[in-house]
Amino acid sequence: MCPAMTIKPGDKVRFLSSSGGGIVTRVIRPGIVAVEIEDGFEIPTAINDLVKIEETSPAARFFADNDPFLSQKDNESKTEPAVSPPFKSEQNASPLNESYIEKLPASRKSTINPEGIYLAFEPHDQNLFIIGYLDLCIVNFSSYDVLYTFSHKSPKGGYVGRDYGSIPPYSKVIIDIIQREELEYVANGIIQLLFTKDIMPSLWFPVTGSFRIKPVRFTKEDNYKSYGFLQRRAFVHLITDLKGLKPVGSLEELQKYEEDAPMIITSKAAESESFITPHKVAHGEAIVDLHIEAIAEDYKTLLPDQILDIQLAYFTRCMETAILDKYFKVTFIHGVGNGVLKNALREKLKDYSNVYFQPAPFARFGMGAIEVMIMHTRE
Repeated sequence: MCPAMTIKPGDKVRFLSSSGGGIVTRVIRPGIVAVEIEDGFEIPTAINDLVKIEETSPAARFFADNDPFLSQKDNESKTEPAVSPPFKSEQNASPLNESYIEKLPASRKSTINPEGIYLAFEPHDQNLFIIGYLDLCIVNFSSYDVLYTFSHKSPKGGYVGRDYGSIPPYSKVIIDIIQREELEYVANGIIQLLFTKDIMPSLWFPVTGSFRIKPVRFTKEDNYKSYGFLQRRAFVHLITDLKGLKPVGSLEELQKYEEDAPMIITSKAAESESFITPHKVAHGEAIVDLHIEAIAEDYKTLLPDQILDIQLAYFTRCMETAILDKYFKVTFIHGVGNGVLKNALREKLKDYSNVYFQPAPFARFGMGAIEVMIMHTRE
């Protein structure tokens, strides 16, 4: 695998999977940094979803001095006050003090999953999925604003009201960072949902969705999968899809709903897809168009160096997921141009020991594509 780009506090970055960017202000945890955008808000973002577009600024020294991962012992008293988790604690725990909202990546547009609400458990360690902390998330994969409450079983009996709030369209809320021993209770609960828009074709009844996931399922790596609406592999459950919503046809129906107990729907495992899946053309084969207009929404505002960085970052994500998903051939369309992208791709491919590459068939792609063959060891 190719080494990840180094991102440090003070770096100016752009988002790979959505438009915009900002300044890296701090490291939240390994692999996740806070990016301050133009309106002053900080957005927690995975490093592999960032492209550095400017060398580290003079402000980096200030930010680094306050980086809890560079001087953890001294900074524990300078940063956010420690919050005791409700269950057994571990040294160096870093629970969130409040929930965070993140926009879903642009790759959501090509996902096979139905629009709806999903519950996601995202491991911090994306190499060893079955150990360490997890982000507890609710994903709003819909065009609605969603009001939610999240409750789960308590070790003392009854339920704990863990969080409530609202999620904008096509966004996710990171409710908290949880420990593995909490899964016995946190993975057994109820989510209540209310869908709303400024203009709606009809009103929808509220949804009460239950979920009960056996803790042993979190100990199997195969249960952590890729989804187009997430940047990292995760254990995901579908709470409800939009087709399951019931419209309020009349005032009488609404009054009857208020008289009756709300129906509880049971969640189910969500189908997964890899980052490479939208480019799949046959079993084990994919064609990826690396023209910037095909992979970036705001490409008209980008400088040439920024365009190349985004193209190479997209190429790397496709290669890594293609290897993980055991593809044997991926064709990358780089265009003719001046050969800068073509040469950069060839240099990147030299870092992979299990591939060989050649010009793609001229009759189909002309001189504008490279064919990569991936070799896999027999298991």
